Amino acid sequence: MTTTLIADRYEVIRPLGRGSFAETLLARDLTGGGLVAMKVLHPRAAQEWKAYELFEREAVALRGLRHHGVPAIHDTFRAPWDGTTAAFLVMEFIEGESLAERISARRPLDSVEVLHLFVELLGVLEYLHTRVPPVLHRDIKPANILVRPDGTPALVDFGAVRTVFRGADESGSTVVGSYGYAPYEQFMGHASPASDLYALGATFLHLVTGRAPPEFMTDAGRLEVPAALPCGEPLRSVLVRLLAAAPTERFQSARETRAALFASPLGDASTAVVAAGRSTSLAVREPLPPTRAVALGPVPRQLEGETKELLRRVGHSARELMAPTEKPGTRWGVAQWLVTAFFSVFSAGVFPALFWGVSRARKNRLRPFLINGLPATAHVMEITAETTGFDVSMSRVRYEFEADGQVYRDSDQVLPSIAGRWTVGTAIQILYLPDERYDSVIISTS
Repeated sequence: MTTTLIADRYEVIRPLGRGSFAETLLARDLTGGGLVAMKVLHPRAAQEWKAYELFEREAVALRGLRHHGVPAIHDTFRAPWDGTTAAFLVMEFIEGESLAERISARRPLDSVEVLHLFVELLGVLEYLHTRVPPVLHRDIKPANILVRPDGTPALVDFGAVRTVFRGADESGSTVVGSYGYAPYEQFMGHASPASDLYALGATFLHLVTGRAPPEFMTDAGRLEVPAALPCGEPLRSVLVRLLAAAPTERFQSARETRAALFASPLGDASTAVVAAGRSTSLAVREPLPPTRAVALGPVPRQLEGETKELLRRVGHSARELMAPTEKPGTRWGVAQWLVTAFFSVFSAGVFPALFWGVSRARKNRLRPFLINGLPATAHVMEITAETTGFDVSMSRVRYEFEADGQVYRDSDQVLPSIAGRWTVGTAIQILYLPDERYDSVIISTS
């Protein structure tokens, strides 16, 4: 079998997708970077100014973004391809299933999973729209949303991206978007954050009903949301407003949308839960005593005994997610439970359901690692703060480890109360799955 090598570094494994102007390949970085996604602009398309502009625009936009819900860019270059020289964009490979694939397979999500994805994607849009200048995706649809094995979504395909403010030498706007998902004003060249929110609303209308947006189109060109949706309230009312024909009638920001979903700014709610406890909960605390290494037995393991206890410790309970800076094991007082109960009632149950859904997704991701994962020691490369879709701060830990003679890099999300005790170079415990392209999770808890 002939191996295709690009730039003497990237070994092509298989195609991932193909569009009008470019195709995306799955490749292995032979220098130890693991799997990557490579977008290559078709050589003939590179001769078209607009196609090349969109390709370059995606590279520039992604290079300045750092968020777990957006693929990281690793490299851009030109190299021989298909008998000529082509432009390449090397990105983080995000393993997962697109919402389009989920819809096509007729595997509906339950209401908790839908809410979790919706709020997480609001967090991604809030990050993009609050950049300076704001970044607009302009092509949000089920095919461009991937859901990782841990249940967290990522927004991909930034080929249509643009910043809100253009330079003095830029006239007009490239008309992009997908019919049924993009609002009318976007096809007229007037996109705004409300346009991305409209597309998100149309995407979730498709997700919860299994029917494409054009099926809900009235003669006047408006998307009419059915009186009853499987997701119920309050999400249905939020979708109605997101899909208003006039941009001024929609929510103007992701934060405003999230506040409406909770019927109160969730940032206040989550802060109140923490603040109702001891006043030292956000202060610098003494380091936790080291957690002893777990003596994991041979694979496959049973989820019992120490393995079951490890799942409990690293699985992030809903209560820990509500107060992620709390020292693990801290007991809540009556005041904190009362505040939680208040916001549960005030948000029609959405508040606890979201945290429970995130906790469940985390535990589901951890189980195959605890059953079949091989242990290794990794070293921290970077720790960054990451705000989740419901304004709770978590820590994204990037690390590298060696396995089977290769160096791999990965990242995982952990509680700030744990990551706050680590620095660059700290040795941490992980579990990895060789048969899953060396996917890995952190199991250190101190």
